[in-house]
Amino acid sequence: MIPSVRGRSRSLAPEKVVEQVLELERCGYKEIVLSGINLGSYGRDMDRRITFLALLEKLLDETGIARLRISSLEPMDVSPALIRLAAGEPRLAQHFHIPLQSGCSRILRLMNRRYWPSQYAERILAIREQMPNAGIGADVMVGFPGETGQDHAANASFIESLPFTYLHIFPYSARPHTPAASARQQVNGRVAHERAQEIRALLAPKRQAFLEAQVGCKLSAITLDEPNAGEGGALSSNYLKIVLPGSSVPPNTLLEVSVGRVHEGLLFGFPA
Repeated sequence: MIPSVRGRSRSLAPEKVVEQVLELERCGYKEIVLSGINLGSYGRDMDRRITFLALLEKLLDETGIARLRISSLEPMDVSPALIRLAAGEPRLAQHFHIPLQSGCSRILRLMNRRYWPSQYAERILAIREQMPNAGIGADVMVGFPGETGQDHAANASFIESLPFTYLHIFPYSARPHTPAASARQQVNGRVAHERAQEIRALLAPKRQAFLEAQVGCKLSAITLDEPNAGEGGALSSNYLKIVLPGSSVPPNTLLEVSVGRVHEGLLFGFPA
C-alpha cells in the first residue's frame, strides 16, 4: 500500500546532494547519513546514467566530509562493487543494514520479495569477508500470515547461520485492504511474540561475541549529543554505542576510542 500512496520514486539531483553535503560540512558536521526510500535505486528515475554507487564516489571526490554512513539498502542493491568501495574507503562507515524480513523462501514469496535467502546470504558473507569488523544488521518480521512452525524454523536456522551484529525484530501488523490482512491463515499474536523472542535469543550470543571482540581495539567514533545520558557517549563506525565515562569531549567530534570493557550490552572506553 505504501508505494501506491507515496507515488513514483524521485531522486534528488546529484549536484543537489553534493551541495547539501558541502553545506553541512561547512556547518561543521562530521558524519552524514545518506537515507531514502529504496536508496539503492537512486538515479533510476533520471535521464542520465547515475547510480547510488556513482553518487557515493562523487561525494567522496567532491566533498571533504569526514564520514558517510549508508542507511538501509535492499539486498539486491548491495553489489560487489559497493562492498569493495566500502571495504577500501575509510570515510565510509563500516556498517550495512540490509532488510531480510524472512529467511524462509516460501514466506519471501508470499511477501512478494524479489530475492532468495541464498542471494541474501551471499551478500552478507561477502561483507564479512571483506570487512571482518563491520556492523551488519537487518529487519526481521515474524508471524506473517501463513507462516508455519516449519517456516519459522527455516527462518531461525537461516539467521543463526549468518554473522549479524544486530537485528530489528517485529511481529507482522495487519494493514487494512492489503492481501495479507485478508489472508485466512493469520498467526496468533502470542505465537508471533514467542517467535520474536526465539529470534532475539539466537542473536544474543552473536551480539555479545561481537562486542567482546572490540575490547582492546581502537574504533573510529563520533561523539553524541545526549544531555540526559549522564556520561559521554559515541557511535562507532561499525554502529556500536560506546560510553566514555567522565569524558569532556564535545559532541560531533570524530575521534579514536580505545575500548576497555563490555557491560550490559554496551562498550566502555576512552579517547585514544
